[in-house]
This record gives sequence, C-alpha cells and structure tokens, in this order.
Amino acid sequence: MGNDLGNNSPGARHDVARAARLHLADGGSVALHGPAGIGTSHLLGGLVDAARARAETVLSAEPTAPEGELTYAALADLLDPLPDEELARLSAPQRSALRVVLRREPPAAGAPDPLALRLGTLALLRALARGGPVLLAIDGAHWVDRPSAEILRYAARRLRTSGVRVLTAESAAHGQGAPVGVAFCPGPVRELELPPAGLSELREMLGDREGPALPGWLVRRVHEACAGNPGDALEIVRALDRQDRPPSRDRPLPVPARIRDGLAKRLAGTGPDGREVLLTAACTRRFSVGLLRCAGTTRPPLGSRPADGTDTTHGTLLAGRPGGDPVPRTVGNALAAGVLVADEDGVLLRFAHPLFACALYAGATAAERRAAHARLGAVTADRAERARHLALSGTEPDEELAAFVTAAAEEAARQGAPDEAAALARLAAARTPARFTGRRCERLLAGAAHAYAAADHELCRELALDAAADADTPDRHVRARILVITAADQALSGLDEVFAEAFAHAGGAPYDRARLHYLRACKAHIADGDTTVTWAEADRAALWARRGGDRTTEVLALSLQAFVGTLLGRTDATEPLARALALPQDAGPTTSHNGPRAIKARLDFFADRLIEAGDELDALLHRAQTFDDAEDLIFLLCAAIDVEVRAGRCGRALAAAREALRRARELGAHLGQACYSAAVAEAAGGDLNRAAALAHESIRVADAERDLIYLPLALCLLGQVRTRAGDARAAVDCLSRARAIARRRGIVDPVPVPWPPDLAEALIAAGEHGRAAAVIDEVRDTTLRLGRAGAAMSLLRAEALLRAGSGDLAGAVSNLREAAERHQRLGLPLEHGRDLLALGTVERRRRHVTAALACWQDAAAVFEEAEAHPWLDRARAEMHRFTHIEDAAGGDAAPAAQWRALTPAEHRVAQMAGDGATNREIAARLFLSAKTIESTLTRVYRKLGIRSRAELVRLRRDSAGDPGNARQR
Repeated sequence: MGNDLGNNSPGARHDVARAARLHLADGGSVALHGPAGIGTSHLLGGLVDAARARAETVLSAEPTAPEGELTYAALADLLDPLPDEELARLSAPQRSALRVVLRREPPAAGAPDPLALRLGTLALLRALARGGPVLLAIDGAHWVDRPSAEILRYAARRLRTSGVRVLTAESAAHGQGAPVGVAFCPGPVRELELPPAGLSELREMLGDREGPALPGWLVRRVHEACAGNPGDALEIVRALDRQDRPPSRDRPLPVPARIRDGLAKRLAGTGPDGREVLLTAACTRRFSVGLLRCAGTTRPPLGSRPADGTDTTHGTLLAGRPGGDPVPRTVGNALAAGVLVADEDGVLLRFAHPLFACALYAGATAAERRAAHARLGAVTADRAERARHLALSGTEPDEELAAFVTAAAEEAARQGAPDEAAALARLAAARTPARFTGRRCERLLAGAAHAYAAADHELCRELALDAAADADTPDRHVRARILVITAADQALSGLDEVFAEAFAHAGGAPYDRARLHYLRACKAHIADGDTTVTWAEADRAALWARRGGDRTTEVLALSLQAFVGTLLGRTDATEPLARALALPQDAGPTTSHNGPRAIKARLDFFADRLIEAGDELDALLHRAQTFDDAEDLIFLLCAAIDVEVRAGRCGRALAAAREALRRARELGAHLGQACYSAAVAEAAGGDLNRAAALAHESIRVADAERDLIYLPLALCLLGQVRTRAGDARAAVDCLSRARAIARRRGIVDPVPVPWPPDLAEALIAAGEHGRAAAVIDEVRDTTLRLGRAGAAMSLLRAEALLRAGSGDLAGAVSNLREAAERHQRLGLPLEHGRDLLALGTVERRRRHVTAALACWQDAAAVFEEAEAHPWLDRARAEMHRFTHIEDAAGGDAAPAAQWRALTPAEHRVAQMAGDGATNREIAARLFLSAKTIESTLTRVYRKLGIRSRAELVRLRRDSAGDPGNARQR
C-alpha cells in the first residue's frame, strides 16, 4: 500500500488525480481521503464517469451519517442496479440472501445468512468481472454501516486478481491513521490524500460558478482564509453573494456557519477578557504570548521605540485586571481546544485554521477591531506591521499618521515587498486629510506604482483612477492615466478617451509623450490589430524618447518596432533592433520580456535559430527569477515553451507550461497567453483533450479582452488539434478565422501566426483540394523570400499530401522525403516526425507495407525521444494496424491485428454489437447509457477503419469469430 502525493505543491491535486487514474487503469484500487470539503467526492465522480465512458461495469454507493445505522444499506446501494438475471447465476441460498438485502423478497425468520451473503457477494462480483473490468465506488467510506463493511472487507481479501477494483473517498483529517476505505480495497491499493487547492486552481473553480466574477484580491483573501479548501471557499463566496453590499477590501469575510459553530463550542468557557486576547491575536499575522501580554498598553508617540513583543516580563501591563493576567489562561485553553497551535520553536503561535481568526475578527464590532489594532500598533516592533495596525486603529484623517504609514510603505518597497508597500500606501492615502490634496494624490500614485510592480493590476487601476480624480497638475494627470493604461495589461481596448486625456495634459513634454506614444503602439499591436500603426507609433515614441533623454522608452520602442517590422515582412525590420541592442541596457524594463534581448530571442525562434533563442531566454528567465518578477516570468516561460516544443523537448515544455499557467491564474493576468502556451505544450507532449480545453479558454479570454495577438494563435493551435482528432471541418473554420485576423493585422510573415501549413492540411483532410492548393500558392514565395526554411518544408508536406490526393503518389513520396531530410537538418524533431507519419501513410497507399512500417517506426522513435506522447500514440496506432503483414510486397494487416487496437471495454461492446444486439440492449446489459454505447462504437469503428455494424460483423468473422481470441493470439 502506498500513501503519497499529500502536498500542496503546484499541480499536486492534478498529480493525485493522475495517480488515481493510472493505478485504476493498472488494475489496482484507490482510497482517497482529505478533510471535509477538500473535493474527494468530486474527484471520485470524475474517475467514475471516466470508467463508465470506457464501458466498464460500475457499482456505486454514497452512504451518509444517518444511514450508518441501517443494516446492509451500503451493500444494497452497490448491488441495487443489478437485475435478477445476474443474481440467477448464484446458488439458491446465496441468491435468496442477496434478494432479502435488496428487499426483492421478504426475509425469512432471522437475519440473512451472513456466510451466504459473503459468498454470494464474492461470487457475483467474480461473475461480473468475467465480462470485463468492474469498479466499486464508495463515496463516504467512513459512513458505511458495519454489516456492509464486514462483507466488503471479506470480499476485498479474496478479489486480488479478479479484475474487480474498488475506489473509495472519505473525510479524514491529516494524521488520523489509515482511511477506513483501505480495508474495502482489493490489492494493490494506493492511499491518496487530496491536498488543498492552490490559488490558481481555486480561482478556476470560483470562475466556473454562476454570478459575477470575483476580483482577484478577493479570491486571494478567500484562498488564504480557507487554506485552499474548495468547500469552505464556496461557502464563503455564497455568503458574499447574499450580502447587500459588494465586497470591500476593508470588510471582514463572512465565515461558514460550520466553522463559527465549531469555534463557539471550543471556546464555550472563554470569558470577555479571553475573547479580547484572541481578537488581538486574530488581528495580527504572527504573535507570541509576550506580544499578547504587552498589547494592553496605550499607544506611545509615533516616534518612540515600541517594545519587541517577545519579552514575557511585560505581564504586569494587564495585572490590574480582575482575575489577573488572562493571556496565559486563554492561550492554554485555546491550545488545548485546538484553536491555537505552537510553532516548532514553541514561542510563536498561530491559529489552527485561518478561518478561526476570520471568525473572531468578523464576530467583533468595528470599534472592538479598531481597539485591537491600536493595542498592537503600540507594541509591534516591525515598522510596516506597526503602520498597518495604526492605520486601521481609527477612521479620522491624521496627517502625522499618514506620513508615518507612507514612510513605512517606502521602506517596504526598498526591501523588495511591493505588495506590502502598495497596501500601506493605500492606507496612507485614506488617512490623509482632504486639505492635502497633492499629498494624497502622490500617495495614490506611489501605491499604484507599487501595485503594478507587484503585478496587482486591479489595485493599480483602483489607485490610479482615484489619483486621476485628485490630480491637480499636468504631470500628475499624465502619470495617473499612464498607470491606468498599464494596469489594463492586454485588455487595452476602450482606452481611447484615457489616451486623449493623457496627451492633452502632456502637451509637448518629451518624456510624457514618449511613454504615451509607446503605450499607444502597444494598444495598436495588441487590441487594434493595426501593425502598420504600431510601427509608426513606436517610431514616434523612439524619437520623443531620444529628444527627452529617456533611454528606457527608446529601447522598448525600437524593440517593438523591430518585432512588428518582422510581422510586416519589412526588409529593414532588424535595423531598429540593432540600434536598441547598441544602447546601454539597464537592469529594469530593457531586460524584460519587452526588451531587445527578449525580442531578439523571438525573432531567432521565427528563423529556427533555436539554440540562440533558448540561450537568450534562459538568461532572461534567470534574471526574472532572481528579481521575482512575476509578469516577466509568465511572458518568458511562454516564449520558452515555443522554443522547447519546436526543439523537441516536450517534457520541459510541459513543466514550463504548468508553472506559467499557475502563476497567471494566481495573478489573474496574462491568462490568454498562458492558456495558449500551455495548450501548445499539451498538444505536443501531453493530452489532446486538455490542449483543446486550454485553447478554448485562451480564445474566450482573448475575445473578452480583444487581444488580437493570442486570439489567432489559439485558433491556430485549436485548428491543428481538431485536424488530429479527425474533425477537419472544425479545423478549417478555426484556421480560416486565424488567417483572416492575420490578414487584417497586415501580417505577412507565415511563422508568427502559423496558419498556412495546418490550414492546407485541414483543407486536404476535408476534401477541399482546390482551396488547399490556393493556400500553398499564396504563401510559398513569401516563405522562401523571408528565409523561413522550416515553414517552407511544412508547406512542402502539405503539397505532398495534395499530390497524394490527386494520385501522384511517387511525387508525394519525393516531397515528403525532402521535407523530412530538411526538417531533420534544421533540428525540428516534431516536424520531422510529422513528415515520417505522412510518408508512411502514402507508402501504405502505394501498398509498400514494409516501407510504411519503417516510416512509422522511425516517427515513433523521433516522438519518443522528444517525449511527444500524443504524436507517439498516433505513430504506434498506425503500426498497430499492421503488426501482422500477409504480404510484405503489398499485403494488408490481418483482421486480428486490428482487433488489438481496442481496449477490453471496447472489445466487449464490439462483440455484443457483432452478435446483433442493439445499443439499448448493450446499455442495459452493461449498466451504461445508450449514449455511452454509441460513443464507444464510434471509437471502435474509427480504430477498425469501418463505418457500419455490417462491416463489424464481417471483420469479426474474418478474425476467426472471436475478437477476444484475436487479441490473445
């Protein structure tokens, strides 16, 4: 038995789901567990649905606490779907005992024979397993009634090699011992603890709910409060939805009633003094007994040195209260009740669950909360923490306090904590008296800049808009609007009025005009899709920046100009990049994802100079990781994914994709880009269904944000996936839309938006050879003129398929061999493998089966080395059909080899359909829906290369009458 994967690392829940799926597929059993609300039931449901989709026999039970007193309730749930025909196989005593449990016949005197029940359950499960895999799914294993549990344990010890697997889920806190469900599972059993959801996963879950989208800051607060428990998070969000007022950054979160009631029971004997101590603890992030004991002092002047909060001699501060110092007694009781826990050093304390602190904070009045913050502000040594408490201890404007909090914000920024600096600057602005308009505006602008540095674009926009309303000078007006624009991230559409206001206030100031022209170039590039305007605006930005001595903006503008010049196919496109690289580079924006080095890496990628591109991106990624620049990391990881996939390093691409997607979801930014790049990695080395889902999400985000950079890219990727899945018409629609966007943007280069080769292949698969030929003719000359050798060979592959479709098989073979050779020399493994796949298909049409097999074997070797698993599966499927060759000179695969491509569940359905059973009859026999049988037969027909039941009957007859035998030979 194994117990692993119980951690909260990125992708840990995905890893648990994958481990469970693989272990079940290998014939093992799985016991899932985790605290209430963690999602074990959801995961079990997904695994059950997958088993049913594979036409497996699934018997399920969902016991609850009240049913624990009902004898044989869980066993009856499991076996109730079975008709009496299945029970008829048993001996009379066994059959009668089970029928009594199922209430299909009246009980005789006394309880059912316990041995007959055990033997009957065991025999029944073994009989079902002879017809194919059987899965018993028990959701709520800890609530299984005792008689049912005894029978399940009896059967589990005797079903180890029977084909019966058990999947259980239960609520069990970490460290409480082995889950109950383990005893119900035949071996080998794997015990898996489902860890808390990460911020990115929780954001995705909450995004799927009905109702308005939650702001990112609120999702972060909910995630922190519920410690990643999806059930608790959903309860909090439902409570927020029921509130009359929209959520506020300054209001406490509502707490689920289950948590409130549980906390009340634990603190039943705690008096007012004790609750005041715990409220003080709930107001701070870290505390000790010493801090709580000295938190009763009055606030000293702002310039005085506070106590360090760890000296236990300060107990006399509260000694005058009736009953003495309440802190030790309260802390001791809270530790004993499991409300507080001590860290390993035994000095620092924390709440056992963050929601306990939330419940105490939300349950206090506003005045009580302010008083607790005032007490902490008087004794906390950390300057930023002290400033936060003091700012939250009152409501009246106070310039002295606002200045103190502002200084703390600046110090936090210098120490590399821009998120904390932004939060403090926001509080400082809120406490600034109305007569100090300029100071308040500067504090808002500083907070917005800190928030942008922390990649908190929501807070940046909020503070910048407030600053724009308070701005009293042209410079402040421009700075505020520039921050509003930059906070928009990729969603730059609809900002024309903001740009107009900013330009009006900028006048002829070179520094301001340079930045605004650069931002307008970005808007034209991302949202307007006007590449020509982008070139012109970037050129203006560089000129104004040079005039104003703004080297950073000049370098960024020249880099953007070089990039869009490449898209336009301009012969002078590299000239601005050369100028940018010749200028001194600082350690800030010019070395970011928009800087000249990153742009050079992208242009190297377009030209298939993958080594140069990879080296440059590795260096930039190292810098971004060193400075913990979240936004840069996402962009650079996405660029690296393209390089890794094209270079045939799909495993590394998948790892980078998970990291980029996690960071994007946590930030709530750059999601369209991260989803597209993750889809690229999945399509190359992961799962095609996952790739399609991510591409759809990227398209949805890009459509919503009017992002014309990643919209056509996601459409291209989805089109390729659709072609590979056999849906050529849908592929043509996606790729044609991408082509239209690229044309509207004026993009000439066929590589940045790579629609041409895949559109040509999709059109050929759809039977539209004339349109495919037109696509190839349209871009062939441009591809060669721009020196895009890899893309030219991909077009040659499409041209070869077109030739094969017109009957020129020899010409197709010649083209494909040339494409394969050139792609191999260029170091493009996936393209090389695709050439070999196509070459094998053409050789098979020529009835050169040996040559076809050799091509597919070579393709499989290429894909295996590249860890390109979806492509490897396709190559193996092609080989699988022709494992047994009747005639090496031109024979075809034996029918028996075709049956080998089916799974056991597909064999079972094919066998029954071949015997003349209808879909409804098969569904009734296998306890599945008719829709599942229909989809299973669709897969069977596709794998066997047939189109009807009549062909299925003939093929079964040709395979010696029994597809099961064909599979075993």
